[in-house]
Formats: sequence, C-alpha cells, structure tokens
Amino acid sequence: MPPSAVDTAAAQAYEDHLVGALFGPWAQRVVDLGAPQRGETVLDVACGTGIGARLAGPRVAPGGRVVSADSDAGMVTVAERMAAAAGLPADVTFEWHAAPAEAPVVAHGSVDLCLCMQGPQFVADPPAAMAMIRRALKPGGRLAASMWSVIADNKGHYALAQALEARGLAPAAKPFSLGDPETARALVADAGLDILSFETADHLAAFASVRAFVNGVAAGAPATRFALAQLSDADREAFVADVERLLAPHQQADGIALPTRAHLVLARR
Repeated sequence: MPPSAVDTAAAQAYEDHLVGALFGPWAQRVVDLGAPQRGETVLDVACGTGIGARLAGPRVAPGGRVVSADSDAGMVTVAERMAAAAGLPADVTFEWHAAPAEAPVVAHGSVDLCLCMQGPQFVADPPAAMAMIRRALKPGGRLAASMWSVIADNKGHYALAQALEARGLAPAAKPFSLGDPETARALVADAGLDILSFETADHLAAFASVRAFVNGVAAGAPATRFALAQLSDADREAFVADVERLLAPHQQADGIALPTRAHLVLARR
C-alpha cells in the first residue's frame, strides 16, 4: 500500500495525545534499561510511532542501526515521519517495517538489543513473538521490555473500565493481559531468555484534564479506542462525568496526575 493510502489518523492521535504523557516516559525507562551502545543494532518490536528509535538512535551513533516494526502501517508511517523531523544522527541506519511481531524482519542472530515497549500484551501470538525475538538476538544479546501491570494499578484506564462496565459495555482487557507479574516473567523465560532483572515500577501520567485523557485514548489508544467506540453520542458527556468523579482523588491544580504501573524486564539470550 503506498504511504499516501495509509490511514494515519489514529496513529497521529496516539503520538500527539499519549506518547508525551503516558508512553514516552515508560519508553525512556526501557531504553535506559537496555542501555544501547555505540555501533549496536537495535530492533524495536511493536514500535508504535517510533519513540524507541528516537531515543535509541542517538545512543548507537556512530555506525549503529535501528530497525523498527509494527503491524499497524499507520503507526509505521507516522514513526518514519516523526523520526525524519527529529533530526536523528545521519550516521545511524534507520529501517521501518509494517510487519507483525511474530514475523522476522532481521537476520537471525544479528541484534544486540531488542526493545518491546508496552508491546508484548498486544501482539497476536506473544509466545511466537518472543521466540522471534530470541532468534533475532545475538548470543548475549539483550531484551528490554515493558508490560502494563493489572488494570486496577493503572487508574485512568481503570476508571474507563468501571464507567464502561456500569453501562454493560466491555472494557479493553488486552492492554493488561500480562499484568500478573508471574505471567509476564513466564512469557520471557519460556522463550529461553535469562531474566537479569524484573521490576514493577510507577509513573504519574499528567494530562490537562480528565476530558483530555478520555479524548486522547478515544482517538489514539490501540485497544481502548475500540472499547470507547461502544458509547453512544448521547451518553458521551455522562460517561466523561462518571470518569471525572472516579478520578477526582487524582485531580491537581493544573490538571490530572494518573498513577500508572508497569513491569520492566531485562533479559539476555
């Protein structure tokens, strides 16, 4: 499909409304954990709009390579566009692939570091994706990944789920499907990777208002926007009011600070 035919509206909304407040800070932690080095090859699986490439690229200069892949062609198109605008090092090779996480986009044993940031829970076949990652890594190569903890630990999405369930509507469950730490650990270990560290950490995600949060996930979140699409236009205002009530304890003078929690794992082949 030519780039002009790719629908990038949801991907651009994801970048504009969610990366800065929610996904970007977690991505920074994962990249720091993986510690990309000069000249290394980095594979970013389920790359979204390319925050991994924008963070890792300068750290592998000069002579490094960053390969980014996502099953959503719109995400990849926006990722490439954002990278071009970011002024990334010219002496690093950047590659972009519209491909599922289970599909190999690099040669076996060619990757020093794989990033998978809030991606393992979204792929169609997580064990197959982890097997692909293991094959892609060099002996001693590293995986740095993040996965959301249980939904009750992620207060903004928990409030959305409660308000949806009160209306008899199904919330988005997939983002939190690896929330149990032992399940998350097992996914990595069962792929034959040695876990070097595993941490459950917290971050406060700041939004201008509850409405800004709701509108952001409704426009750009990969799974949650489909859950919110179940709402009728007539019920939308009442829904936002319910979410505002549920999130009142997190209200700040200048907006809303939403507690989020995720698992961070560093593993080695």
